Amino acid sequence: MRTLPVLILPLLLALNTLSFSVQASESWWLRTVFNTSSVQPSSQNYINDIDLMDCGEVEGTLLCSDQTKYYDLDVYVELELDESSVEVVRLNLPYSNLSHTKLQAYLRQDGFALSSIRIGKDEFDVVAQLEQAKREGVGYDKVDKQLVEFINAPHRSSEQKSRWNVPNVAIPWIELISDGNKLTFELNRF
Repeated sequence: MRTLPVLILPLLLALNTLSFSVQASESWWLRTVFNTSSVQPSSQNYINDIDLMDCGEVEGTLLCSDQTKYYDLDVYVELELDESSVEVVRLNLPYSNLSHTKLQAYLRQDGFALSSIRIGKDEFDVVAQLEQAKREGVGYDKVDKQLVEFINAPHRSSEQKSRWNVPNVAIPWIELISDGNKLTFELNRF
C-alpha cells in the first residue's frame, strides 16, 4: 500500500509538467496566420475551430481567441475575415516597457524591420533616412543612432505608432500601436 503513493507522485509530476508546457506554448493556428507570407490564409481553416470564437457584429467576419502566447507574451488574437481569407491578424496585450521591448525584438526575429515610427506628432521615417544615407555615402550606423535619439527624446505624448515590413516587400506589413496602457499590433495582407 505504501508503494502506491510513490508511483502516483511521478505520474502527477509528469502530468503537471505536461499541462504547464501546453499552457506555455503558442496556439497551433497562430503561426499559420501570423508570418511573413504575403498569401492570405483561407478563413475556412479557422471559422469552425474550437480555439476561436465568432465575436463580430456580422457572423463570420471576426474571430477572437482566449489568451494565447506570442513567444512568451500573453496575447489575445483577433482575426478579421473577408469572404474567403484572413485579412488582418490583431494581437493585443497590456502595455509595459518590457513587453514593448520584447515585442519589437520578436518582430525582428520573425523577419520584420522597422520602417517608420511616430511618437505623438513627431515621425521618423527609417526607410527614407536609410535611402538618404546611401545617397550620401554615410554608414547606416548613423541612421541607427538618429533613430535611438528620436525614440529616447522627450515627447509630449505616450502614443506611438510604428510600421514594420519585411525588407523590400510591401505585403505583409505590421502596425504596432501603443497608448501607454495597451499594445496592439496588426499584421495586414492588403
